Amino acid sequence: MKIIQVGYGYWGESWLQFIADDPNSELAALVVRTPETLKKAQDKWGLRDDMCFTDYDKALELEADLVVIVMPHYAHIDFAKKAVLAGKDVLIEKPLCDDLDEAKEFAEWMKGRKERVFVSQNYRYRDELWQIRHGINNGELGELQFVELDYRTGMTTDPQEHVWNIQGWRGKQACMQAYEVCIHHFDMFRFLTGSNVKSLYADGWNPKWAITHGPESFFVNLEFENGAHILFSNHMSSVGAPTEFQGNWQVQCSRGLVTWRGPEGLKLYPASDHPGVIPSAAESGCPGFDRAGVLAELHKARAGQPSTLPTLEDNLYSLAIATAVLLSAKEHRVVEMSELI
Repeated sequence: MKIIQVGYGYWGESWLQFIADDPNSELAALVVRTPETLKKAQDKWGLRDDMCFTDYDKALELEADLVVIVMPHYAHIDFAKKAVLAGKDVLIEKPLCDDLDEAKEFAEWMKGRKERVFVSQNYRYRDELWQIRHGINNGELGELQFVELDYRTGMTTDPQEHVWNIQGWRGKQACMQAYEVCIHHFDMFRFLTGSNVKSLYADGWNPKWAITHGPESFFVNLEFENGAHILFSNHMSSVGAPTEFQGNWQVQCSRGLVTWRGPEGLKLYPASDHPGVIPSAAESGCPGFDRAGVLAELHKARAGQPSTLPTLEDNLYSLAIATAVLLSAKEHRVVEMSELI
């Protein structure tokens, strides 16, 4: 799979490593808008001159299978449309964008086209998440009832601790926490439950030391179409006791409670009458960590095989949760997902 990558910031640089490590992928071109940054990337990765572009349109003239878009959110769909018109499949970094209406219009625009668009929700690809999911699906953990998730980042009230999060375009997003961070968790919820959200209620606010217009903190209660419930506590500017990026999970199943807390990994508190079992990582079938898993599932999807990689149409439902959370917090009411999608 020959790949054109568009964008080279912190995340774009890490993408190049995943592409280099994938035996079934090859970098065809790197597109960077500023010549100085492009030269730094070329020198670091030893790229040939004919692989380096500041002109996206010129790069799209190359023979390639896929365009990976690692750009600011507001540019995702414009760049994706150009790639599709050039006959390329597209992989968009999460979030698809930060405007649900724009995303739905894009999905309509894509109908009837042979090119395919996927979204990289890299947090789907964690062994622990796959182990819990496998244990629910095969009955070893019993039926999923509810989940409690706590995500916290930060150690002090010093705004400088979080300034790197909102530099440049990031600080101009509709809600950095909802579309940049929570979108991971919303997608993980859908993947774990195998269901879409039916309705939700959210309370959102800013702590006194917040550095964005926010909200930076959320309490969210989500009800899923299959009856599962999730209680989600998410804080961008908490003070002390930060979690890892995936957060601290408590997953209540009928055969026990599974906890997932950072380096502790998974721990089962089994039911006394019918104890469950956590499947091993090898049994779970996780295709690879983070974007290694994304690329592995992308190859399957492009080959017409069953794949867990979110398509454009599927990812609308994760994006819609972020939109619904902001709407609920603003209007102080339960939001039915049928209102949005």
